[in-house]
Amino acid sequence: MIKLVAVDMDGTFLHSDKTYNRDWFKELRQQMAFDGVKFVVASGNQYYQLRSFFDDWQSIPFVAENGGLVLDGEEEIFVGNIPHEVIKKTLAVLADYQVEILLCGRKKAYYTTDNQQLVDYIAEYYHRMEKVSQFLPLPADRFLKFANIVKNPEQAAELTKVLKEKLAGEMIPVNSGHRDIDIILQGVNKAHGLKLLGEKYQILPNEMIAFGDAGNDLEMLKFVEHGFAMANGQEAIKEIAQKIVASNNEDGVLQTIQDFVDNKWEYPYA
Repeated sequence: MIKLVAVDMDGTFLHSDKTYNRDWFKELRQQMAFDGVKFVVASGNQYYQLRSFFDDWQSIPFVAENGGLVLDGEEEIFVGNIPHEVIKKTLAVLADYQVEILLCGRKKAYYTTDNQQLVDYIAEYYHRMEKVSQFLPLPADRFLKFANIVKNPEQAAELTKVLKEKLAGEMIPVNSGHRDIDIILQGVNKAHGLKLLGEKYQILPNEMIAFGDAGNDLEMLKFVEHGFAMANGQEAIKEIAQKIVASNNEDGVLQTIQDFVDNKWEYPYA
């Protein structure tokens, strides 16, 4: 029996224009609540941005910042804490590459760029942010992850390889999109967030389903009983998913949930 449904947002639950079918979702949420099924948002984005999509966000569990922050409404379940020495080491590695860095804290996301176009882009995903002249000394905050904006997919692949080698055992780079690389603590990811929520609600992984489209969804789709990849998703995600559903712009998530609540799933997804 499925008791928890987790969805990534960009490229998965949301259309490309950052909208979704609110009326359809409202109907599904009511049915899921009646059946005792939890709806969980699991994204690399900031918590304050994620909750802005939902009028009833207080009733929704969030796995934000790629697992760096896990909340049930406003109740903190887990708050990551990258050691300051690891932050300094990571900054030193990134200094050799021309990337735009965002240091994501519990309170705010911090940036140094003067490029207003880039600031506007960042603001789409981080609703609480602050410009600093430099990252060191560190602002008074608890830090969850790094977000990096690279020039192109080729640079993303190169930087990911370097980060895996130089930060091995401490931090893990994950691809959140074609030009976005997040660097998160070893063992802190969306799957970890779902594990913590499962422990709170006494829900096992084999009672969960999840939807995703990118590299930062990999662990989550492997962790749950039924991992679904979007038709628009990255090939690496499609390869490990149990099933590929319609694209984000075709409401693949909502349609699959609709089939679930209507008891239309076919084996082995029943």
